[in-house]
Amino acid sequence: MDEFNINEINSKNLFKQYVKPSFDNFKDETYILAETEYVDKVYRDSYYHYYSSKLPDYKRNCIRLSFFEGKISDTDFRDKNKYKKLQQKYRGFIVLRPTDPFIIGRSVISPLLLKNNNFTACVSKFHTTVYGLKFTVKGFPHSSQDTETISCAETSLWAIMEYFSNKYSDYQPLLPSKITNTLRQMSSERQIPSKGLSISEMSYALKEFGFGARIYSKREYGKEFEGLLSCYVESGIPIIVTVDDEENIAHALLAIGHTKVENSKIDAMWPHINSSIEHILQSKNIKIYDFDTINKDFIFIDDNQPSYQRASLNEPTIHYSAEWHKCKITHFIVPLYTKIYLEAYEAKNYILEFLTTGPEPLIDNSTVLLRTFLASSRSFKHEISKNETIQDDLKSLIIESAMPKFIWITEISSKELMKNKMANGLIILDATQKIIYSNKPLIIAAYQEKLILFDEKSGILQSNVLTLPRFQIFEHNLNNFEI
Repeated sequence: MDEFNINEINSKNLFKQYVKPSFDNFKDETYILAETEYVDKVYRDSYYHYYSSKLPDYKRNCIRLSFFEGKISDTDFRDKNKYKKLQQKYRGFIVLRPTDPFIIGRSVISPLLLKNNNFTACVSKFHTTVYGLKFTVKGFPHSSQDTETISCAETSLWAIMEYFSNKYSDYQPLLPSKITNTLRQMSSERQIPSKGLSISEMSYALKEFGFGARIYSKREYGKEFEGLLSCYVESGIPIIVTVDDEENIAHALLAIGHTKVENSKIDAMWPHINSSIEHILQSKNIKIYDFDTINKDFIFIDDNQPSYQRASLNEPTIHYSAEWHKCKITHFIVPLYTKIYLEAYEAKNYILEFLTTGPEPLIDNSTVLLRTFLASSRSFKHEISKNETIQDDLKSLIIESAMPKFIWITEISSKELMKNKMANGLIILDATQKIIYSNKPLIIAAYQEKLILFDEKSGILQSNVLTLPRFQIFEHNLNNFEI
């Protein structure tokens, strides 16, 4: 790497250790276009706030590698008739920065480029240029830590804000110096060089950046912990996950999706046990399965690994060396929209109570599978309006009902129906309603041939007969990439 003043031997070692692992995940027909003297906004921020003050001569510019699926040539970029085809082949970029040995900088790779992409995940659209032409790519932002201006914690914060700022106008992208300045007021020590961030500091930063951050700990939520993590991922929310080995290792990474659910995994599910309603379930011989308990791998963005790493929640560091294998997930932090007051634990428990002790409880000997997730009412109504399998009266009611910006949805299904991505019942809750007594969160419930509505003025639940055939489930929080 002559551009970084790195000798040939070190260059080969850096490529083998840090760059090649990503390339190994790419399809064989991947073509690369390299651009030198690239000005990267994230590295430039670190350079002017830190590296430029050091004795070694750090370069200001980077190298950008752009990836295309299929053959390309440099002449294609000067032929206007080839532009559309180039965009169809474009699969993202990786920036190489002059911070030996941690040279992997800002990157966005489309999962379409991966050899194995049978998963669903959060992605956003990113706009960039290659050789003077404008391109777009859908992926999740990734970067390695440089260990000096950004650690794993800062990298996770940067990636979350990069994702949300490209997806929603409510949020702004972050540079490393912004994270440092934000946390300076709550720190009693210097911020640079970075020593990493605590869980409370990461949550505080998310709050300052416009989120209603929520921390969940394994110690507090016990056996419900993994299911809550799964519920938020199913809701299309990238979450910060912290792992440690209770000794010397502590690390932060992002959970952004999961592998596709196989039918065999659905068959292998065990009934969900909830101590508060266990006696009711036993006395009425009711079995309730929770979609979030399905055994599946999750998709992680880890600054020590290539993008889109797969691992189970029980072995989140399986890709690391042996000394990391003792690490377990201890906490996760959810960047919620500030007006979401009903969180996952309360929403899921309300649903269980409603189905077992509410005005229309599940009939004796029932067996149901529940899939609960958060969604924007706008997106949900949009997909409901296009869903040709849902009953017309219920479709009209959902579209015409007043709803807050975000809602909790529980689809009521069975193992066999879920294998076909179908359900035969639905409950919608107001995600802005913190008070759960007197059925205040309920907007619509439709199951067991009944339609139940909450009249806010009278505070009374209204029940009517409604025949509800099976319908397609909502699958638009996470993106599908397998082609």
